[in-house]
Amino acid sequence: MPERHRSAKRFALSACRPEHAWRMLFAAASTGGAYNNGFHGAYRRLAAWRSLTALSGASSAAPVGEVEAHVQECDWYSFGAATAWFERVTWDIGLVSVTPGARRLAVLAATDTD
Repeated sequence: MPERHRSAKRFALSACRPEHAWRMLFAAASTGGAYNNGFHGAYRRLAAWRSLTALSGASSAAPVGEVEAHVQECDWYSFGAATAWFERVTWDIGLVSVTPGARRLAVLAATDTD
């Protein structure tokens, strides 16, 4: 089987809403990984907010409304892959944001797999 067909079975990408991206980031910040308890209180929201801001291409110093506009303008995707490090467990995160006009692509791939 050609290489491209084998790799197609190992990767899944699906469109998602910005709210889904927020929930993934907030859950990761709240629960932590396999060996810690995550952040507490407002720090979990701050960690998720910083990640969402960076993925959307907004400035970290931008006002809340401007960041929200950037986030809403982006196309969002979640992904998973069958690899040695991305085992599709609770702590795996795969997010992609694409800015309007497809001028900027940001990817967050994270795991807490041993």
